[in-house]
Amino acid sequence: MTSLDEIKALIAQKELFIFDLDGTLFNTLGDLAPAVNYAMTQFGLHTHSNDDVRTFIGNGSMNLIRRAVAANFIPVVSTRDMEKVAETLARENYSEEKIKEIHKVYSDFYWEHCIENTEPYEGVIELVQRIADENRDGDCATSNGNCAGAKCAAMLTNKPVAPAQKILKKFGLENSFATYLCGDTTPERKPSPAGIFEILRQTGIAPEKAIIIGDDTPDVLAAKNAGIDCITLFEGFGKAENLLPLEPRYTAGHIKDFAEFI
Repeated sequence: MTSLDEIKALIAQKELFIFDLDGTLFNTLGDLAPAVNYAMTQFGLHTHSNDDVRTFIGNGSMNLIRRAVAANFIPVVSTRDMEKVAETLARENYSEEKIKEIHKVYSDFYWEHCIENTEPYEGVIELVQRIADENRDGDCATSNGNCAGAKCAAMLTNKPVAPAQKILKKFGLENSFATYLCGDTTPERKPSPAGIFEILRQTGIAPEKAIIIGDDTPDVLAAKNAGIDCITLFEGFGKAENLLPLEPRYTAGHIKDFAEFI
């Protein structure tokens, strides 16, 4: 892990903090896993443990379902290889139309239950609200105005906007970000840098003043592709064996370890 002194020095240089949602701001696994397993049972497939569902998360909910289906036929660890997943689905006659059908069942169930067991990680609510309160006078946190020169928070997630907004509303954070982009509202999903570029455009903050905080490979790669810094969290949904090969420069356990510095 990066030393706290180094993290503190890094954060002191930043104005824009772009947070991931799943595994970074909120532990959503308690609602994601039941939704995945409900969809599996509706199509005669076997269910998965929470830890296995955690492995499936990343690059959007369609890939979550692709991995969950493929794990009926190949080892769970192999589902991180999307080429192998695609080969498996084709071999087992799971067309893209069939995957979309399973995904719809998953999505409908998740929408109904997405705030039942989801909880914010320690210190997250206080941190985001504190940043919002500090900028309230300048309208940065409420109107997507130019935030240059001020500290502000944004969110970039591959989760669809409907459940994301439902989660934010439950915990009183729906108006606490300068802006946020979701899987179906961002120009392109992570690991594409397009969402980061759009957030930079909306907030008027230079890339060198921005940092993304996330827990999985799409966050690390999106930051690298956009040329901005990233703090990679090792206590979220991403697994060390997937994150370490990316050689993340700044690492931490979770937000609670450095929230006081933001």
